[in-house]
Amino acid sequence: MKESPSGNKVGRKLSTLTVLGSVALILGLFSSTVEAATAEVVHKLDKSRPAGQSPWPDSGHPPSVNSPEVKAWVKQVDWSKVPKLPIRHTPSHGHAPECPSSHVNKEDCWWTCNGCYAPDDIIDCPKKNVWGLTFDDGPSPKTTMDMLDLLEEKEVNATFFVTGSKSTKAPWLLKETINRGHHLASHTWSHFGLTTLTNEQIVAEFKWTEQFIFHHTGYRIKYYRPPYGDVDNRVRAIARELGFKTVIWTDEWDTQDWQLSEKTITSKQIVGIFKNGLSDIQRRDRGIITLQHDGHQEMVDMARTLLTMGLKNGMQPMNVAQCLGDDVGYNAVPTEPGTKPETRPETKPASNKAPKADEKKAKESTKNGSKDPAPAVAAAVPKPATKGDITTLVKEKETTKSDASRVLVTLAMSAFCVVTAALVL
Repeated sequence: MKESPSGNKVGRKLSTLTVLGSVALILGLFSSTVEAATAEVVHKLDKSRPAGQSPWPDSGHPPSVNSPEVKAWVKQVDWSKVPKLPIRHTPSHGHAPECPSSHVNKEDCWWTCNGCYAPDDIIDCPKKNVWGLTFDDGPSPKTTMDMLDLLEEKEVNATFFVTGSKSTKAPWLLKETINRGHHLASHTWSHFGLTTLTNEQIVAEFKWTEQFIFHHTGYRIKYYRPPYGDVDNRVRAIARELGFKTVIWTDEWDTQDWQLSEKTITSKQIVGIFKNGLSDIQRRDRGIITLQHDGHQEMVDMARTLLTMGLKNGMQPMNVAQCLGDDVGYNAVPTEPGTKPETRPETKPASNKAPKADEKKAKESTKNGSKDPAPAVAAAVPKPATKGDITTLVKEKETTKSDASRVLVTLAMSAFCVVTAALVL
């Protein structure tokens, strides 16, 4: 039976509506998929916390040892390898411990009170004239960015020993530091003297800091510096069990810049101390690791002065991993999805110079406190990991929302073409 013209029109309209409905359904499903893919992976919440509270420990004091995460991490330690040493006394929380009036057992190898170094403590660089440049106690939004700009200007890089608690206030600076070609390491979560804490608290200090850095960068840190240099054989053993290496600094190369903010030392005095060290540098068979900080503007200004002096005297500043000949610098680094760690593409040869920033606008945005995520994590190490060097994590490449938007626009245009064709038919 022949269809009437009006029946044809109705059929076309129904076909058009069917096409439009199908396209809308496809776009809706795709949009949901994209939204799920682009959403930031949230760390599993500590169930002991009220709903909606941050999954990370509070700042200002050591993390709780009662969370499920810490309990699991404690089980990773072979406690038979950890000596049973006393928990040290401190006059006030968050400060270095007091040295007892009684004799300190040499077997404890307690750096704070008998200046003892363990054989695997990292205190200098193997090669002559090499300068392991380090900055502690960050990140701080304004001054850390100023320090990164200074290092870029001088074309050198450094190791930043960051605290977990301060990182929660400026997490974007972790990626920014790596993207500028620098090296991240741990300065624990709360900056308490480690020998004043229980075994479980020490584990929590190490692991929460490692977890926070990994969550925001994809890198698992390998090196740590004990706050105040406060370490003994108990702390060292726990660190070893968790896969961390102890870094202190070269004797007499604490720049004392931390006293600038306390007004207990002058810039002139620090310059004098550093100048005396440089006069003796040529008699050293090995390089040095210095102690500096990036929490106050006076420290940034002092870093400029000391860098200028060191470079004029033939010193070669670089991060701690590079000064040790460690081309990876981390226990794990991100790789492209589906790429085997031992065969992934070679990168550029090692250099102790930090790369120039490509985007001035991006730098200004970060300096002004923008929490917009930094670009995809750039390799902070000169060579890829090889099998046996590290446990490599294969991290899926994030789909950015701009990429998703482009795909949605393409689909919308395709849908428009389909609809137009249906109407013409």
